[in-house]
Amino acid sequence: MIKINQNVQNLKYDSKMTHKYEILIKDGILSIVRDTDVKNFRFLEKFNIEILKIRNIDKQIKLRNVTVRELDLGQQMDEYEYQYRLNLNVDDLELENLEVLNLQYNNLENDQLQNLAKFQKLHTLNVSFNKVDLTYIHNVLSLTKLSMRECGLQNIDQISQLVNLQELDLSTNRNINLTPVQTIKGLINLNISDCNLCQIDQLESLTNLEVLDLSNNKGVYLTPVCKLKSLTKLSLRHCDLKNIGQIVLLTNLKVFDISSNKINITPLNTLVGLIKLDLSMCGLTELSALKPLINLQYLNISFNYFINITELQYLTNITHLNLFWCNLVSICALRPLINLENLNIQNNNIVYLDANFNKMQKLQIFAVGQNRISDFSSINKHKNYNNLDEKGTRCFDTSNQKIPSEEQLFNANKMRRVEGPNIQLKEIQIQQKALKMVLRNFKLQINEATNNARQSEIQFTANVVRLFQQSNQVGFE
Repeated sequence: MIKINQNVQNLKYDSKMTHKYEILIKDGILSIVRDTDVKNFRFLEKFNIEILKIRNIDKQIKLRNVTVRELDLGQQMDEYEYQYRLNLNVDDLELENLEVLNLQYNNLENDQLQNLAKFQKLHTLNVSFNKVDLTYIHNVLSLTKLSMRECGLQNIDQISQLVNLQELDLSTNRNINLTPVQTIKGLINLNISDCNLCQIDQLESLTNLEVLDLSNNKGVYLTPVCKLKSLTKLSLRHCDLKNIGQIVLLTNLKVFDISSNKINITPLNTLVGLIKLDLSMCGLTELSALKPLINLQYLNISFNYFINITELQYLTNITHLNLFWCNLVSICALRPLINLENLNIQNNNIVYLDANFNKMQKLQIFAVGQNRISDFSSINKHKNYNNLDEKGTRCFDTSNQKIPSEEQLFNANKMRRVEGPNIQLKEIQIQQKALKMVLRNFKLQINEATNNARQSEIQFTANVVRLFQQSNQVGFE
């Protein structure tokens, strides 16, 4: 996310610097995450920094004579406690090369953004989750990307002056009128999810729109949407829709999320260009409409209650398939899906895994928890069994069944020793009274910084400890 020169990279070895500032450098990102003894940021003037991230600083931030191109002062939701307010005034930032500015989750108010227009190269601004409006932002005519999610906006008339906008996020502002948006003809990406919208006729003029998110707008009127022939990505998740017949007009759609709507999916059979489709929680019982969608690669049909899934056998290009909680008793219909890389069949009533499961030689992630499977021999014999953990999460669950032997779960040397620089074994689920709480509350991952395992306060049963002690590369979190 950040590029820095070699001098800054060496900062982490300079005790004179690091005893004053908690400075983290990871993947080329310079991050100042604590303000211990921070008096000012003048030391940054010595370095040719392009991208700078600062977190949890309550001192006044003044940056001058710094070559920063991207400045990230945004907090994350899990770091943010609402009483905190970033001590920042735009006048204290002399950054003539600034192009990207992230200020999300900082309890900012309008007065802190005066003179924002002085950043003549600024093209990307994120002020989401702050108490700000467009009073000063509308003067930054260079903006091409603006995010103002959940800012309590009501009047957005001034947004019409930002004629260069291509990406706009106004989501979770529930009292806005879209009329000013219709004048921004260059918009390519628009997020107006959770805005309490119903009539959206203003969108008809946005003929260049390629990405539109209308999620969580109950009863939204689809006619204007279906006139946007350039759309390639559309989200109508949780819109309380009953009829999607007009969707057949959007022949260029590649990605479509219509989850959490109780609908008849028959019109989908004309959208043969779809690559990614989310139909989770749609109350589906059959899938005949999907048979023509031979270009699908990602399909989520979780939380439906199917009588059968035989139609899936025709979708041989699928690489990612989610069948979580679908009331399935068998996955025999998946035999032809030899291109599967990620398969989730958790929380079903599956008793056994067909021997043809072994033909899915590209499978990297296989989630099979919360079923009635007692025989794991098909998993053990899978050609890619030894490498599953290298590619992603490996998840087993034998609820109310006998726990598989160590040989079944860790049959390969790589699994047993957890070797390799990029392996992440995120979670093992073996639900039985003795192990349930223990194994669901830890993450096991490679500690690339050292070959010595860090101390773990988590208690494991003897068998589990013995399995993992064979590798000194393992760190516990």
